[in-house]
This record gives sequence, C-alpha cells and structure tokens, in this order.
Amino acid sequence: MMFQLQKIVWRPTGLLVWIIVAGWTACAEGQTTKSDSRVGQKIIVTKAGAELKTPEATVWKAYPGEVFTIALVNGEWLWIQERSGWMWEKDGVMFDKAIRVTSDRLAKNPTAEAYNVRGVVFLAHKNYDRALKDFSASLVRSPRNPGVLNNRGQCHYLQKDYPQAIADFTEALELNPKHFVALNNRALVRIELKQFDHALRDIQAALKLNPKYPEALLNRGVINEETGQSKKAIADYTAAIKIDKAYAGAYGNRAFSYRRAGMYAEAIKDLRTAMKLEPSNFEPVNDLAYTLATAKNNQIRNGPEALALAERASEMTDIEHWNVLDTLAVAHAEVNDFDSAASAVTRALELAPEDERKKVLAHQELIAGEKPIRE
Repeated sequence: MMFQLQKIVWRPTGLLVWIIVAGWTACAEGQTTKSDSRVGQKIIVTKAGAELKTPEATVWKAYPGEVFTIALVNGEWLWIQERSGWMWEKDGVMFDKAIRVTSDRLAKNPTAEAYNVRGVVFLAHKNYDRALKDFSASLVRSPRNPGVLNNRGQCHYLQKDYPQAIADFTEALELNPKHFVALNNRALVRIELKQFDHALRDIQAALKLNPKYPEALLNRGVINEETGQSKKAIADYTAAIKIDKAYAGAYGNRAFSYRRAGMYAEAIKDLRTAMKLEPSNFEPVNDLAYTLATAKNNQIRNGPEALALAERASEMTDIEHWNVLDTLAVAHAEVNDFDSAASAVTRALELAPEDERKKVLAHQELIAGEKPIRE
C-alpha cells in the first residue's frame, strides 16, 4: 500500500495474502514465443511461494495476489520481466478471466480453500467487499486459519477498518507466531494509526523471522522517515533494493528520502529507475515532475521537462487525480503559465482529500500571486 507526503510518494507496502498450497515443478523445455495470446496479459498469483526461476536459481518466491505481466511464453512457463524469472502457469490465473474461473471452481467444489482463492482474486481486482465475504465464508468452513485471517485483515485495512484489521492479524499471529507476513501487515495498520513504536516492534519481529523480507525493510524505512530519521530510512530502502533489484516502490521511497535530504541528483536517478521498472505507474512520473518543478537547487530544476512529465502523468490518470493535477499546476507555474496553473490547482483542490487540502491551498495562493513553488 502507499501514502503520500509532500508529493513524493513513499509507500508502506507488503500487505500480502497467504494461501497454503503444496507442490513444485521443474522448468519446462520448449520454444519461447512472443506471438502467444498470453503475452501481454496479466496473471494473478494464487500459490504461496510460487517460484520464479532461471536455469541457475530461484529469483523470487511470489505472494498470492501479486499481479504480473507475461512477457514471453514457453509452454506452461511464463516469463515475468518484472522479476526476470519463469513462472509456472498453474501457480496463477489470468487476470481478466480470474473471477469467472475461480467462481466456476467454487461452484463445483465450495471448499474453504476455493473461497480463499477467489477472495485473493477479488482482492487483486480491488473488489474488497466481495473479497471480505469470501474470506469470511472460508473461515466458516475452516475456522481459525491464520492465512485466511491475514487475508481478511487486509480487506479490513483497505476499507480503513483498522481495529478489525488488527484483530484479524493478531488472531493470525496467535495461531501462528511465525507468520511474518501478518506481523508486517499489522505494522502497516499501526503506521496508519501513527503508532510507530508498536509498528517498529512488529517489523523487527518479522525481520527476525525473515531477514531477507524486502517489504518489511521498506516499511521500517517508512517508520524511520516518519520519525525524522532519513539516513536510516535510506539505509533500509537500499537494503530492500539489494534483496529485490526490481523493487520500484523502494526506489520511489528512497527518492523521497533523498529529496528531503536535498540529494536531488540521487532522487532523480531513483525515480527514473522506478519509471523503467513500472512504466504503467503514474506515481514516479508524477514525483519526478514535481521534483524538477520545485527543487530549490537552480541547477536541478527543469520546467519544460517537469511540464512534459506532468502532462504524461495526467494522461495516465485521465486528468482526474488530485495529486497529479496539483503537480501539473506547479509545473505550469514553473514555466510562467499561471493561467493554466490556476485552472489545474482549482481542480486539484476540488478533488483533494481533507488532509491534503492545506498544501494545495498553499500552492493555490502562490500561483494566484504568480509565484513559483519551492519545496
């Protein structure tokens, strides 16, 4: 998951689902092809620990609910560019067909696991109400299942029902004290509640159980950043990147910390890396635009590029995201187009959540005075 601070996105992530399914297979042999109809489609992981491999090693063990894009096909093996590894097709279900496929399976065999798997699919589709119903139905059939409790806790978290989320994660941990994912997830709730001491204890416990857990390292970085310890935050994000070199969120978070420390060149480099890793994600595009438009360092600011990036982020979000509109306004101001800036910031203010309105209002005031924004 994510939240934002001063435009640059820094993300407490790793709210992950958990399904216990046994099984392993070796990599298939055959011709790889880009012409297969599966290429370009998305697939939802439905097996806990699904292995993504190269001939030399396992490069990633996936979490249920992760969504990948298929770049190449080799029989039943799918090349996942985001992780630079091959995934067995049966460890997931195609995103566009996932609800129908898992519903058909459930109709034929309404087991606790079938409800849980469909819940994972609904979760990936951001249909949290339906996911919550399926996880609850699973728990009726198999009470006190720590994995499903963790999944249901995630739904409560996403619906901002924080007390119930903590209750589910806590029950999952009572049943399985080694459930490091539930520890990480409970920490996320506590970050939202600004209970940083409790969140840090959960993260430290998760890392003790799994020292190479990049999401927990990233979330510890978020706690450190929130508590004014940017150097420690940068170290945590760097550690997460060492474990997962394709972790776009860690690059985005580290860029935030670099920017806060006035290390603009490093921040820009990380944001460009995040853009390459997640080309369909508007957030690093938006963050880079904001950095180039508002940097206090004259040698860093680049109004024309900032505006081009802000317009690109606007296109990616159909010009209906308050944060992107605010960045667009800031970029227009940087190139002295204050009429366009005023129009964009007014729309941003209409869409902004209550806790962000103060910052947008401050930008609106500066733009009304035909002054650029510096942060």
